[in-house]
Amino acid sequence: MLVQSFSETRNVEKAEVRNASGDVVGLALYNATDSLSFSGTITGNYSTTAGAVLTTLANATSTGGKIVVESVAINRGPDSFVTVDVSAVRYPNMS
Repeated sequence: MLVQSFSETRNVEKAEVRNASGDVVGLALYNATDSLSFSGTITGNYSTTAGAVLTTLANATSTGGKIVVESVAINRGPDSFVTVDVSAVRYPNMS
């Protein structure tokens, strides 16, 4: 698969602690995740899987963790190459 585009967005949830006046006096950050998406063209045997590409991408990014594929869209046309769009979430604190 020839990856044509790749994006990675780092996310975190927050919980704020407020005083009686409503001012934020404390903050907790939790549930860190990374949203991954990529699009590419199948260049060889169609049996190439999104999982194999995710393994390559996991090695190319800066943190480890568990990657869960949320969606795979396969696009075919009569006069074009097969393209694949993949969306996944990485949980950096899981193995």
